[in-house]
Amino acid sequence: MPPSGTVDCSCDVTRIGILEVQGAFLEHKVALQKACSSGYTKNTVEIMSIRNASDIKPEMDGLIIPGGESTTISLFLRRNKMEEPLRDWIHKKHHVTWGTCAGMILLSKQMEHQKEGGQPTLGILDTDVSRNFFGRQVASFESTIEVHDDVMSCSSQKEPFNGVFIRAPAVLEVYNPEVTVLGKLHRPEKNDDVIVAIRQENVLATAFHPELTADIRWHVYFLQMVENYKRRSNNTS
Repeated sequence: MPPSGTVDCSCDVTRIGILEVQGAFLEHKVALQKACSSGYTKNTVEIMSIRNASDIKPEMDGLIIPGGESTTISLFLRRNKMEEPLRDWIHKKHHVTWGTCAGMILLSKQMEHQKEGGQPTLGILDTDVSRNFFGRQVASFESTIEVHDDVMSCSSQKEPFNGVFIRAPAVLEVYNPEVTVLGKLHRPEKNDDVIVAIRQENVLATAFHPELTADIRWHVYFLQMVENYKRRSNNTS
């Protein structure tokens, strides 16, 4: 039997840390377990809880920064001296990071509608995001997203993806050609398309919450990213 927090998919091990400050980190854990058991990934997944700086291990292959209140999370990271260890870990090219909702905000280099006094971020993605772009908690909603073929092709499931948006951000602008738009939300009432999912090399960010749905495609895509980067690292070491 695999140890607690581990799902046995094969003989190799992929270690995924989940930042457990706020948000649906338990739901992310369940979704990762389902994704690993789906047959679309190759490795065993070992899930690691990240609650302080000493939990940020170099042997982690992937990291998920869940949603929550971005200001609260950023203050927690600063008070617990986790900003620099996280930033250093993310900058290593064989490590893969995924931020959902508040995680997207924390990963962005620029931010609109900050709280008074400003808000520190990890400053990884060459993007400008807007906090609470779609409105406050009462304006939360679920809607179909136009998803890039790279994500749709990660499994045999071809149904449209419905995103859950809770006080969600959005990407206003990207500043680097290495940023790939993976998801857009069409708003008929405004006749526009809002960027809600991006990838810049080894960093993935979504404005919505895939972990709050039964659809595991984004978690499969993330695990496949992690496996690919780990394989490249092993081949060059």
